[in-house]
Amino acid sequence: MSEPVPTRRPIDRVEDAMREIGTLVLAFAPLDAVFSPEGSGSLGSVLLFVLLGLSFFLLALLLERRRAREH
Repeated sequence: MSEPVPTRRPIDRVEDAMREIGTLVLAFAPLDAVFSPEGSGSLGSVLLFVLLGLSFFLLALLLERRRAREH
């Protein structure tokens, strides 16, 4: 008989979503700046998106680490 699939808590799903969003923003923000027309991309907006993606990714990792310590 197969084992039941463990249910995931909502906080686990939020952590996964934050990590995925951070990874995607980090990957695609510089690519968008490179391939966009010259007038629409600026260094400030690229840095903003990279910092935003990095903060999402790091926050998700910190939440996951804190949760792992509690259990």
